[in-house]
Amino acid sequence: MSRLSRLADRPDSFGWISIALHWLTAVVIVILWGLGRSIEFQAPEAMTDRRTLHVTLGLLAWLLLAGRIVWRLRNSHPRAVGQSAAIHKVAMAAHYLMLALLSVMLVSGPLLALTLTMDYTATVAAAAHTIHNLAANLLAILVILHIAGALKHLMFNDDETLARIFTPGRRNSAVDTDTH
Repeated sequence: MSRLSRLADRPDSFGWISIALHWLTAVVIVILWGLGRSIEFQAPEAMTDRRTLHVTLGLLAWLLLAGRIVWRLRNSHPRAVGQSAAIHKVAMAAHYLMLALLSVMLVSGPLLALTLTMDYTATVAAAAHTIHNLAANLLAILVILHIAGALKHLMFNDDETLARIFTPGRRNSAVDTDTH
């Protein structure tokens, strides 16, 4: 397999682009979620600094996160070894739901930051905060389920599903051709 062909996804494996975007997004989301959750637990004088750090990192990561969403929408999901078409669709739906929640956060986060710096009504600020918080919590739940699913593959299915998100080009011989 050529180096160039290892960049993009194939029906049976992730490529380097998906792998890099997956792990960069994971790291960014964990950091932003932790920072966001910690804001309310800061002393009043430290809350602004923590919020500013969260907003700054969120804005710096905006293009990466938007790129992750676009990449996944343009590239199909490689199917796991032995996975039925129905389970594959459920897994894809969970991934798309995570991307949808991430999209909500990419809109509600900057909107929330604007409400804090400009003269918006308390209703707009409260709505942006509620939406951003709810999306963050739902995304955290889905990430936990995503990790549990990966661990299930590792411990109970004894397949290469988890390994495929670390190394491109892993062949998935059990994939049939009518996955889409």
